[in-house]
Amino acid sequence: RRKGFGKMLLSAVAAQAAKMGYGRVEWVVLDWNVNAIKFYEEMGAQIMQEWRVCRLTGDALQAFANINI
Repeated sequence: RRKGFGKMLLSAVAAQAAKMGYGRVEWVVLDWNVNAIKFYEEMGAQIMQEWRVCRLTGDALQAFANINI
């Protein structure tokens, strides 16, 4: 923390994405992590309030995988 590694990492990812012609880079952040949110906003990132992470794991994953469509 506070050594600039986060900025260096995200800058490298952004540079690679731009080089490859990608239109965006996306990642997730926990809503209570105000320091990370502030960091991301300061670098110009938009925090997408209306989006939620969805996850299937364990029994629910197996049950859905076994549905015959």
